[in-house]
Amino acid sequence: MQIFTRVTHNPSETLAVEALLSDLITDSLKSVLCYFTEDYDEHALRAAFVDSLPKDVSLIGASTCRGLMTDTGVHTGQVVAVMAIYDDKHSAYGNTLCRIQKDISISETVSASIDKTLENLDRVGEAPNFIVLHATPGIEEEVITTIDQKFGLPIPIIGGSAADNHIAGNWSLFTEEAAVTEGAAIQLFFSSSNITANFSAGYIPTEFNGIATKVEGRELLEIDHQPAQSVYREWIADHAGIEVPKGFVFDLVTQYPLGRVAGTVFKQPYFKLSHPIKITGEEGIHLFTGICQGDSVTLMSGSIEQLVHRGARVVKETKRNNSFEAKEIGTMCIICAGSMLLLKDELESLYIQIKNELKDTPFICPFTFGEQGRFVGGDTGHGNLMFSAASFYESS
Repeated sequence: MQIFTRVTHNPSETLAVEALLSDLITDSLKSVLCYFTEDYDEHALRAAFVDSLPKDVSLIGASTCRGLMTDTGVHTGQVVAVMAIYDDKHSAYGNTLCRIQKDISISETVSASIDKTLENLDRVGEAPNFIVLHATPGIEEEVITTIDQKFGLPIPIIGGSAADNHIAGNWSLFTEEAAVTEGAAIQLFFSSSNITANFSAGYIPTEFNGIATKVEGRELLEIDHQPAQSVYREWIADHAGIEVPKGFVFDLVTQYPLGRVAGTVFKQPYFKLSHPIKITGEEGIHLFTGICQGDSVTLMSGSIEQLVHRGARVVKETKRNNSFEAKEIGTMCIICAGSMLLLKDELESLYIQIKNELKDTPFICPFTFGEQGRFVGGDTGHGNLMFSAASFYESS
């Protein structure tokens, strides 16, 4: 197994793909993972890849918020990057593209699409050893639950929700099959080498918590039977001595998301986070995750310094799961766009720390509107302001 990354700022979809693939050989190329800003037309970008790649290469693309990172640095503005994965003839990589359909549930669509991919790969009855998931915002929990139910095994997984520059719905996905603005793209890996993954929040729980007593979809309306907006503002004011304006300030709410316990390790809870995006007319809070009535919610706290150090720490923990002592050859990272926007000038410091941890290992990192992964306790989750990572190793 070998991995390479490439990046370009060329504004032409055709010329960008030419630049990305110009020095990549196609023998043994199995998968291309692509991340691009909304400045590119997803249909034109996909078409350029399909025209340039061999027919048996699995292609998956997802839009990222305002830029991305690779081992060559932080790249902002109009940009597209790829991670190219090479593997031996006994490996198999396959995509499934799930379109949202009015009369068919997301679970049914995902399950049927996975069945079709397994059949195409001649892997019916087998479970992949790794999964890459990219969905458009709003369906992530259903997709990841279906994947877990489908295989019934703790398969390492990494995922990030497609993003745009201004939360205006200009996100998109593509595979070699098609490009969509609503749906999910899933790549199943039957690779020749081992892959480890890690998923972490990196925020600290405060003393303030309550029960979600009224919810509607992704809108949290009441906490402990009180208007959610009022409770949330009071919690931040009491914890940090800060008055939250009527219209949320992005940097402030990014430092104080809501957390729900995802599991425990040695009796210590770990959390999945929900990012408050905006206030609603019902004195509620719109979140970028689902939430259920009866969920316990905790005010979480995270500083810029904590977020800067989190990336390298999660990558280090991912590598620590390498019990087979093989050489690391590549890493995928998923960082929340909210965290990226909060860090601003400190983003370079985050990159340097990750780069120092990975040294010369190629890596790629989009900025997403939701992150998916498998927690240390074995269960999968979808959250916001999270960090997900996966490391690839030499074939034995």
